[in-house]
Amino acid sequence: MEIGKGIRGKIFIFLCIMGIVPFTIIVIAGSIDAKMEMEEWDKQGSLLRNAVISEHMTELIEKNQAVLHTLALNPAIIQYVQEQKEDQLAAVTKLLDDTNTLFNDTNMMGLTGNDGWQLVRTDRSTLVNLKKRQHFQEAMKGRAYVSDIISSMSTGKMIIVMEVPIIDADKKPVGMLQRNFDLVALQDYVDVLDDSESSIIIIDRNGRVIVNSDKIPDIDNEYEMDNSYEFLLDRIYNSSGVLNVKVNNEECLATYTRNVNTGWVIITIRPYHYIMNKIYTKAEKAIVFGLCMIIFCSGLAYVLSVRLAKPIIEITEVVDKIAGGDGSIQNIEVNRDDELGQMAAAFNKIRTQRDNFQLESELDKLTELFNKKTMENLCRMKLKTFNENETSNIFMAFYIIDLDHFKEVNDLLGHQFGDRVLVEFAKGLKKIFRPNDCIGRFGGDEFVVIVDSLPNMEVVIRKAEQIKQIALNLTIDGKGKFVTASIGIAIAPHSGRDYESLFEAADKAVYHVKNNGKNGYYCQLFADKSDDD
Repeated sequence: MEIGKGIRGKIFIFLCIMGIVPFTIIVIAGSIDAKMEMEEWDKQGSLLRNAVISEHMTELIEKNQAVLHTLALNPAIIQYVQEQKEDQLAAVTKLLDDTNTLFNDTNMMGLTGNDGWQLVRTDRSTLVNLKKRQHFQEAMKGRAYVSDIISSMSTGKMIIVMEVPIIDADKKPVGMLQRNFDLVALQDYVDVLDDSESSIIIIDRNGRVIVNSDKIPDIDNEYEMDNSYEFLLDRIYNSSGVLNVKVNNEECLATYTRNVNTGWVIITIRPYHYIMNKIYTKAEKAIVFGLCMIIFCSGLAYVLSVRLAKPIIEITEVVDKIAGGDGSIQNIEVNRDDELGQMAAAFNKIRTQRDNFQLESELDKLTELFNKKTMENLCRMKLKTFNENETSNIFMAFYIIDLDHFKEVNDLLGHQFGDRVLVEFAKGLKKIFRPNDCIGRFGGDEFVVIVDSLPNMEVVIRKAEQIKQIALNLTIDGKGKFVTASIGIAIAPHSGRDYESLFEAADKAVYHVKNNGKNGYYCQLFADKSDDD
């Protein structure tokens, strides 16, 4: 192709238009940079605030439990719990009252016998039986414990209970010392750290709100507690991190920190509109600078149009022939030492290598989940990363799920109906797992899920229960109860550190469920722990 009339003018116009690209990049990059900067600032500030609150909680708990542990070693306390003689009561009561004054607050301290009945209360309220309370049951196992939010049996107030067991000479628990903690004190501490742009939430292990910097729920008993933030627990896997959530129909950035002593989660929530206001200011500056760049690029475009016209035409002619199917054209021949020569060399390299790459990851056509081959490859990659990670308290779960009674569904209702069952079950799996969790179908009615970066086993059990519910509640055309799920679970590193070991352990676990009534889950690790207990 010869250089046509006006080609330089066209190149000039083209390059001017291309000047918009850096302008757009500057605006977008400036906005992204502002967003990342503000998000990072907010994340670090919120995590620091969460850490301060967590440290305050830890200090408070350790201080109380240290005093309780010391008091629990007092011979007078141990003797009274065992004998419960009337002449001992006054001395024990004074001992508790004197200890309680050290804290300079109105929280109750109590002494309970091994039958669950309270023996002494520093607030002189009615003595109650705590036998069914979890903190008493933990004390009778010889363990110190901090309860989740509960309702006081004597006052009806929402409280937290810190307890330590009283141990006799034979190292057996014979009673319990407890100290109640009023939520208002923790609420006041959080309010001091709060600002007008964020909300600070503390939720217990059951998803119930202990503290809310925006409001204190008007709650009368433990069955009416605020659990509006319970949905966040399903997305929290680590000791701390950041989430993008929607609260009250508004996108928010949430940072969370889990307190080691209690298992409670401290969450700071900041709506995105506070971040966006900063972004708009920075974007305005980027627009002004971008306009200056367009003017500069227009002048540069005129100079380059003269130099670029001829070699660009040569490259275009060769590319046009290749695009037209001319098989004789193998490479672009442009003998230049500048960037255009490099461009031609890069194009030739891409052309040579393009057929050497193939995409191995394929989806199951019916369910749009990963197929067996892809799941195996993904598992091996995750295991490689897992084995390179030396953190000892991080686990990886491997689920094999087999749908019970699926053959009967196919035989009675037809294969097309069976396919609908598989599709709906696959949709359910996608809803309960994170985007980075791997979900696949191995064929037939067998599914596999790989979940890594797990800090504890509670998540493994919760997800197994959710899988069961998906199968049980699966409905098609308004009808349900078609299938149930038998779930086998293997845990790395306990069940192995390679794909074959995990698959074998999970497969054996599935057969164990199948042979024991189906509709359940099994993991050899959990069974071994149960035997140890």
